[in-house]
Amino acid sequence: MSLHRASLWTGSIRRRQLILLFGDVVLLFLMAVAAVALKRVFVDGIPWSDVFAEPLPGGVWALVSGYVFSLYIFDQYNLHREISGRGAAAVLALATLVGIALATIITFFFRSLELGRYVVIFYIPLALVALYLWRRLFFARLLRFDRPHRVLLVASNPVEQGIEAELRDRPLGDYSVVGEFYVAGTANDDGRQIVDAQNRKLDQAMQEDEVDTLVFSARGGFPPEYLEQAIDWKFDGVGVYDSANFYGAMTGRVPIETIDGRWILDHLSQPYGSPVVWRLKRVSDVLLAGLGLLLTLPFWPFLMLVIVLDSPGQPIFRQERLGRRQKPIVIAKFRTMYDKDEPEGEAAYAQEEDPRVTRVGKWLRKTRLDELPQLWNVLTGELAIVGLRPIREINADRLAQFIPFYHLRFSMKPGLTGWPQIRYRYADDDESHMRKFEYELYHIQNASLAFDLYLMVKTFQMIVFGRGQ
Repeated sequence: MSLHRASLWTGSIRRRQLILLFGDVVLLFLMAVAAVALKRVFVDGIPWSDVFAEPLPGGVWALVSGYVFSLYIFDQYNLHREISGRGAAAVLALATLVGIALATIITFFFRSLELGRYVVIFYIPLALVALYLWRRLFFARLLRFDRPHRVLLVASNPVEQGIEAELRDRPLGDYSVVGEFYVAGTANDDGRQIVDAQNRKLDQAMQEDEVDTLVFSARGGFPPEYLEQAIDWKFDGVGVYDSANFYGAMTGRVPIETIDGRWILDHLSQPYGSPVVWRLKRVSDVLLAGLGLLLTLPFWPFLMLVIVLDSPGQPIFRQERLGRRQKPIVIAKFRTMYDKDEPEGEAAYAQEEDPRVTRVGKWLRKTRLDELPQLWNVLTGELAIVGLRPIREINADRLAQFIPFYHLRFSMKPGLTGWPQIRYRYADDDESHMRKFEYELYHIQNASLAFDLYLMVKTFQMIVFGRGQ
């Protein structure tokens, strides 16, 4: 009864993203071909009849790939954003320039892909206009769902009740709740029924409402005698999902209300699965950390100077945190707060508008440059590039007293960036830390090298748009 994450991640919204991507690739390729043709006719003097006598230069694919990567970085495949207005056109124009720059860098290192400046000059307006018109058409005509998934909920706890609110607020309208059922009777009754407010039975509503998605709790509240029928529906093509997994696929977090020992045994395993994947992750961490240090070390003296000029104190801040299996580690960061602002023996939570943060510190946090010294911790193996944020022992002990299974967050190596940092705000009190732990559980559940790559790209995207913490 578990929901594999791909079943929703490759669902109707993902298909629309792929349609948008496919349209982009086709248009970008055609515009590159047109730019080559214009260059050959108006610059080289080749007749139109002989324009394609020679093969296209390999740099055409550098233009397409660089452009598509730039579109992704600039959040152009987010179907929830606003496409109309000058702002959207400006972002698309900026993505065009960055895409051209990336293609130029590629052709600089691979001379066989050389295009020539005239091809680029012709390509910029052609690609920009074509993509803008295509996206206006896509968002106006192709995005909305003609027939959303028809969902039937068996609500036995707050999680199922929260699903209805989540589905109702989804702006793309890809899901529609057509009925909400509840279990009539107690657990000791032999003939418990699943009925709705009109006293209809479950199987009756499945037929009358043409339901294609059934969501219920597999661990409580759902009568066992209905499980066989639910399995039949599943093999008939109906999406039958456990509420916790369905909720997690929609929101990117695992609700704590659904967590028990059985859920952990069913849905959690060692992050990254096998020792081979762990080694590959470690190799990639070392390569990325080494490259990051090589590229940024020349700028460290300047960063340390502006930190010291902005406020007195050491430019690099060291603090003990907990690593994997709660092993103490010492991490290093560029200092972003006033020196010794925190009283000895206390551990205040960070805040979104923290008064302890210096003027330079705000900029360092936005750009994530304050994390650069932690690349050394990655090289030594104490941290990873992607993982959950390392936490202080005093805070971990406090949170473990009221958050069930909090020790699970230490099952993987902490990292510089992760799912909670991307999807959630600052956790500045105990309640928000509990919510953040739900995102951490989702990260642990989905940890993989592909997920790491996705998080690294999203982190870079956040830095570009100044959304860092």
